[in-house]
Amino acid sequence: MKAGNTYSDRSRRRADRPVKSPRKASRTMPAWTVYAAAVTLTVVLCLTINFRAFTELKTETKQNESLNAEIEKVTSENLNLQEEIYYLQNDSNVIEREARKFGFRRQNQEKKVSVPANK
Repeated sequence: MKAGNTYSDRSRRRADRPVKSPRKASRTMPAWTVYAAAVTLTVVLCLTINFRAFTELKTETKQNESLNAEIEKVTSENLNLQEEIYYLQNDSNVIEREARKFGFRRQNQEKKVSVPANK
């Protein structure tokens, strides 16, 4: 017996096929999960941006409505004041009425004095 064949008499066979490399470890996640995560992240980001823009739009719309109402009120008040100014400049009755409020009287106006009746 030969010293090299201590455990077996058979000669080694030559491999006809190439030696297979060890298999790669199989993936724990399917390939589509990466794409799904990217799509989900994109959708969440878009929703967040749009929600914020919608909220700002609602706030600005309310502010715009309140400012328009205030402008309408001030414009109406301005028209009333312009009308009053016109009458104060041109209508003598209005001028006299306003002058009496401040205690003024016309100089050529006679004072009425009540005379007691004789009995």
